[in-house]
Amino acid sequence: MKKKKSRDRWTGASVLARFEDPGYRPRTQSQILHHWNVDRADRDTVRGILAELLDAGRLERGRGARLALARRRDGPILGLLRQRGGRAQVVPEDGAPTVEIPPRGLHGARPGDRVEVRLRPRRDGRRFGEVEHIVERPRRQLLAVHLGNNRVQPFDAAFREPLAVLPRLGKGAQRRDVVEVEIVPPQRRGDGEGVRVLDVLGGIDDRGMDIRVVSRKYELIEKFPRDVLAASRKLPHRVPLSETRSRTRFDDPAPITIDGETAKDFDDAIAVVEKPRGGFRLWVHIADVAYFVEESGLIDREARRRGTSVYFPGTVFPMLPPSLSDDLCSLRPGVDRLVQTVILDIDAKGEPTKVRFADGVIRSAARLTYTQVADAIDGKARPKGIPRKVLPMLHAADRLREALEDRRRRRGSVDFDLPQPQILLDVEGLVTGITVEARNAAHRLIEECMLIANEAVAGHLEERDWPTLYRVHESPADDKVELLETFVSGFGLRLRRGQHPLTPADVRDLIEAVEGRPEQPLIAQMTLRSMKQAVYTPDNSGHFGLAAPTYCHFTSPIRRYPDLIVHRMLRACRHRRRPDAIWIDGLEELGRETSTLERNAEAAERELLTWKKVALIRDRVGDLFYGVVTGVQPFGLFVQLTENLVEGLVNVERLGDERFVFDPGAQTLTGRRTRTVWRLGQQVRVQVERVDRIRQRVDFDLVTERVRREPRARRPARGRNRVKRR
Repeated sequence: MKKKKSRDRWTGASVLARFEDPGYRPRTQSQILHHWNVDRADRDTVRGILAELLDAGRLERGRGARLALARRRDGPILGLLRQRGGRAQVVPEDGAPTVEIPPRGLHGARPGDRVEVRLRPRRDGRRFGEVEHIVERPRRQLLAVHLGNNRVQPFDAAFREPLAVLPRLGKGAQRRDVVEVEIVPPQRRGDGEGVRVLDVLGGIDDRGMDIRVVSRKYELIEKFPRDVLAASRKLPHRVPLSETRSRTRFDDPAPITIDGETAKDFDDAIAVVEKPRGGFRLWVHIADVAYFVEESGLIDREARRRGTSVYFPGTVFPMLPPSLSDDLCSLRPGVDRLVQTVILDIDAKGEPTKVRFADGVIRSAARLTYTQVADAIDGKARPKGIPRKVLPMLHAADRLREALEDRRRRRGSVDFDLPQPQILLDVEGLVTGITVEARNAAHRLIEECMLIANEAVAGHLEERDWPTLYRVHESPADDKVELLETFVSGFGLRLRRGQHPLTPADVRDLIEAVEGRPEQPLIAQMTLRSMKQAVYTPDNSGHFGLAAPTYCHFTSPIRRYPDLIVHRMLRACRHRRRPDAIWIDGLEELGRETSTLERNAEAAERELLTWKKVALIRDRVGDLFYGVVTGVQPFGLFVQLTENLVEGLVNVERLGDERFVFDPGAQTLTGRRTRTVWRLGQQVRVQVERVDRIRQRVDFDLVTERVRREPRARRPARGRNRVKRR
């Protein structure tokens, strides 16, 4: 009866009327639910109505994800041009949604410019436009390479031509020096743009220059301020004895850590037992960073400013000072460490039946690596470094892994299982090669334990209507789904049956259908590209990829700031100390902030990987390699070399003496005359033609290829079989 009353009260018309009220002010979804006093039983109904109004174009999301009535904008839009993931966007100053700007619509505008944009309508409703006028071009600082003759070439891809160094402002920079420059606007009409050299970093071939360039470009913070280091030195050098006595000790079964060979910060440990009547008990112990890092203190503010640790080959830019991340908070073996513990009872089918939380103290029994654990699970002779008493637990943990994986599969969770490239360095830090590290059973074991712990924490907080930061992954946009359907149909595959909305199970079935096939990595990568990016937000809308209705990040507080927030919220919830309203309202901004910092760190890690790949192949111009087509664009093919994973471009002019037609849905280039088709996944042989170390670009020339020809359209039959026109 109550449910029917809910439907009568909250309708599309009644919700829209509230937005049309002259007193309404734009608010986020969570603020709306709170401000309108929506009962918990009605929240899903209201969320669904808001989503429908957004899809119908009646509402729009403005700055800060605040909802308001959609407004008509026929005139130019004023905003700031930015570059995100290789795409240009304008952020309107009035808080309206961002506008995508295609390359041909930039008209000379560059990231950082204040511009006027004219919207160009699209059938799919997406906001595209082109720059009509550059209103303001602020002074900008860039990293560049000195080319000699008073010219520098910025690393930024937006600058296709070199810039002139203004007279007497070169600061003694020499050819091939990496310099930081500032763009100086023309002083008089007719003058060209010039730059002033601010700093000379060193030669482009100097050791570690790639890390210096990438870290400056993405504004990564390497050194900790003196006051932060001083605050970290005031912390105790060991866990206080008084605190260990007030906590629950978890020594039996003995906890262990499992990480990579080079890891230094160990923020999670596990212990597993099989219950006599079936099922398992799992302990997930997570470093209690929140105990040592005072909220809003010096260390906390610095951690928030960084947002996440950034991992480069052989180097890490940590979120916390090393005395915390590598020592006091790190779950090192043989020493007492404070933890927040999740205790889960799990049945034989992988379903959690009971969950408890505790402030604990552990003494890790062993620091194990993924390789050691995988060898032990596979039944090899006891690997060196694994205590005998730990072996039975590893086998029990592996059986738990199988149950948890089956549970996730039943609900439709997607597992892309993409191999990760690993950079090999010599003792001097120079690149010697690149390998692909496949996930083994030990990787999956730890992943499953962390996933179920994250779900348990998120579910506990949501059940009690407690504020926190969720990890949200929305379903992919309809246009992305359609493109993916067209692409996989070229391999004889179907993404979904019927016209129902895409589900995680549809994606999972697709990935499983290509398992073991040559095109598996390619289809997995294209599927991943069609997904939206996960974000941190106080509004829970579930995690599409994991098929989880509730999810958060709890298990890595040493290296992720949102996890530290969730730790504080969990403890406050358990002790019934509700945070101040001002702090709760700040979660929305914190979610946007940490999501942006995460994207920035990921982009920096990707770019440095590109630097390493280019460094590996720079002396191999003229060499021949086998590769796979990993990208198709109107201007050519992207090819990844099989030997070392270096990616480069085969320009369309190298494909043959004819015009090629690009099909964005099928991701193909087809020759108009020969009907030769180039598509993703084709095997090719290429020659390294050119390596551009400034733009980090490799150009290939095609040597041999495996091609497929499209059949020409059949002509109508003649005679009596010919269909008459009506």
